[in-house]
Amino acid sequence: MLAACLLAGAPAVAQVTDTARTATPAAPEENFDQFGDATAGGTNYATQKVLYLSPTKLISVGYEAQLPYTVNATGQHTRIATGEPSAAETRINSARGMRLAFNAPVISRNSVIVNLGLTYWNTGLDVANPERSLFFRQLQDGLRTTGLNATVFKPFDIKHFALVQLNADASGNYRKPGDISAKHLTYSATAIYGWKPNDNLQWGLGLTRTYRAGQLLYIPVVLYNRTFSPQWGCEVVFPARAELRRNFGTKALLKFGYELEGNAYYLGDAGLGDVYLRRGELKPRITYERQLAGFVWVSAQAGLRYNYRNDAFRNQDPTGERESLLGSEPSLYQNELTNPLYFNLSLNLVSP
Repeated sequence: MLAACLLAGAPAVAQVTDTARTATPAAPEENFDQFGDATAGGTNYATQKVLYLSPTKLISVGYEAQLPYTVNATGQHTRIATGEPSAAETRINSARGMRLAFNAPVISRNSVIVNLGLTYWNTGLDVANPERSLFFRQLQDGLRTTGLNATVFKPFDIKHFALVQLNADASGNYRKPGDISAKHLTYSATAIYGWKPNDNLQWGLGLTRTYRAGQLLYIPVVLYNRTFSPQWGCEVVFPARAELRRNFGTKALLKFGYELEGNAYYLGDAGLGDVYLRRGELKPRITYERQLAGFVWVSAQAGLRYNYRNDAFRNQDPTGERESLLGSEPSLYQNELTNPLYFNLSLNLVSP
């Protein structure tokens, strides 16, 4: 159509054959042996993407809510009135809040990719009977995490790469950024050496320093992203998370799996000096993601919040002390939580 319009607007020119011109001589044959390989001396690099993988979120605005559950706390000075060690129970009427994330590439080359990110997770807690325990009173302010992270993807050639992630998080019951101190900070890191034999498979082995289980751990980590067909695949960073993926074309997908979340939260002085909540949650879940328009996607998630660890200590990290030869580290509060359903909805801007 565009060509037709251009031709229609051009002046008419008569086509006349110039018989005075001599025939153009045939071009000499090229000797292609004299040309080198255009790729010689260069290097091809592995990319960080696998076919049909979940889209990478650059900006995410979400909201998560848990159904009501109960907390039974046993520990020192549990009762405010008497100060006697005993048990107290309360109901958490709601646990909900915003989840924000921003992630952007600061270096994007074939030979290296560096991303910087910022996250903010807020969990407001509606505690039914905070007067029953000093610990419950500290929970009234809610729990939140503000984090900075950096991810480096470094390919060495077409099939080998390294992946490094660094995190610094401020976790606790602070209300505003000015309340954050060094006691709120935790540091995590993951390093993986990987292989990418083709565009359908990416796997690697590494080591992580993590607080996901609620306390500091140094453990091995396995990366395994694989697309079995245009419809099925899996996305695994074990033990942090693992999911089976079902694609519906390139604009929608469904995932079944779990994620382990947690950190060490500084709660301030709860009548016994510094108190740290070591909180870890295992979340079996179903996630549905769909393209709304362009690079804007919506994500809906539902699952079970299973209490993996939720005890309070004087120290952020394990000290090695034991109550007895076979006993555990002494705690300020040992908490038993029932396990509610949870829901998460987010709007996301994804990478191309």
